[in-house]
Amino acid sequence: MATPEIKEALKNVADEVAKYVKDAATLTVETQTVEVGKTEKPTLAARSVIKLDGDNTTTLPTSKNEAGKAEVDPVIYDIHMQNVQAAIDYRSKIIQAVIEVLLP
Repeated sequence: MATPEIKEALKNVADEVAKYVKDAATLTVETQTVEVGKTEKPTLAARSVIKLDGDNTTTLPTSKNEAGKAEVDPVIYDIHMQNVQAAIDYRSKIIQAVIEVLLP
């Protein structure tokens, strides 16, 4: 039978894992811009919210071209997508590390 200290330690580990799983359930990536030389706060340029179940939402800035069609700034888009991929890769590595600790 487990001692009270072991039970408490296991409960603490379980609580920490539960907190991490809750935090990892939604991944939010925001890309901001700031004009060089300005002291204003950065402006949100793009946001992606990716849920653990695969649902995701991405918000990108657009402007209308001469024909009136919406266009996304390709530089902002590329930078944002690099940030999204880096965040996904990092979360994947962290989840794998947690699994390896829990299921050696």
